[in-house]
Amino acid sequence: MSETTEQPQNAEADGVNHYYSDQYLELQKEPVLYEWHIDHAPRAAWSSSLLMGGVCWLIALMVFINSDSQNPWPLIWVLLILGVWGVIFSRYLTDPNQLYHYRMTAKGIYYTQQDKIPEVAYTIARGIGGLLIVGSIIAVGLVGPLALAGAGAGAFLAFKITNMKPRVFHSGCQFKGFGGLSIFRDVYGIKIIEMPRETGQYGIVLTHKEDYERVLNDLARSLPDYQITEAKSRKEFGY
Repeated sequence: MSETTEQPQNAEADGVNHYYSDQYLELQKEPVLYEWHIDHAPRAAWSSSLLMGGVCWLIALMVFINSDSQNPWPLIWVLLILGVWGVIFSRYLTDPNQLYHYRMTAKGIYYTQQDKIPEVAYTIARGIGGLLIVGSIIAVGLVGPLALAGAGAGAFLAFKITNMKPRVFHSGCQFKGFGGLSIFRDVYGIKIIEMPRETGQYGIVLTHKEDYERVLNDLARSLPDYQITEAKSRKEFGY
């Protein structure tokens, strides 16, 4: 197991927000049997990103059709660029790939989860967000009140990214009680659900193809009272 420097719960270190669960802190004391890393793309990441950009493009189309101004192009260009930026912002900053680091122990499994976003991306995003809102405000003066919709969209994006910081979640799931294992082989995923759900633990385990059967067998052996069900779709699996 590689050494890591842990921070107090909800502490902020090096510009990163860390969040620790009690299960993670407990399982961290146990010897690690094996560990692995995985880079995972969220479900429907691109569709939600395109929807965000599509709102700006729809407003641009409405401006083009309904504008009383003889020169609506400054606002239209702002909205078109804002839409492209919205797609990039949403896919790579709001809904980016997730990096997981799993550690299997005899008493449970614990892991870290963080966004796959380099620090430089936050700096660039803040700068572009500021430029977009300035451009939207200028467009209001050039085109008129209809441009307020674009300015509002720019303000929303700028507000969202001004204080963005990387977040790292440290979670764990101990082997105890009874519940279920939901599996979905298409993404090599296993969901641990302890009953009752109101007080039980929950964990999501994602693996590489070559590790899947090993991890599933170890979980099934460690949780003999858990019922194993196989999801028929990613939507049913819920991740």
